[in-house]
Amino acid sequence: VLDLPELLRTPVALRQAPTLAQPTAPAAPAARRQVALAVDDSLSARRSLAQFVQDAGLEVRTARDGLEAIEIINGKRPDIVLADLEMPRMNGLELAAHLRANQTTRDLPVIMITSRSTDKHRREAEAMGVNVYLTKPFAEDELLGHIKKLLRQA
Repeated sequence: VLDLPELLRTPVALRQAPTLAQPTAPAAPAARRQVALAVDDSLSARRSLAQFVQDAGLEVRTARDGLEAIEIINGKRPDIVLADLEMPRMNGLELAAHLRANQTTRDLPVIMITSRSTDKHRREAEAMGVNVYLTKPFAEDELLGHIKKLLRQA
């Protein structure tokens, strides 16, 4: 039996259809999306990289340089970092060295994406602990393959 005057007085948001007591299954925890941090001082490069990574299914955060990246990492550690080499305040090599020197970020995968293609820069990046070194323009399929591989290893 419905009490029509009472239903009209009750806000719609509070109304519930009468139901038989049925046990409810506990809600499954939502799968956490992996987080990538895109670090580049070029706004267009940063946006393009962020869009690519987001389209690949990752949550994305962005930073303009290494110092801003460290602030973001200290707030919420990402699962992978994609960084340019040449940036103001703190470049990609300095960022990688800082991450490797810190116990909580020592194993954080780092992919360096840069226009510098010399062996000297590659060796410097390797010495700083960069996992993958790609030159611009990069092949999206190649970058995606490296991201997936590093995230599986982490």
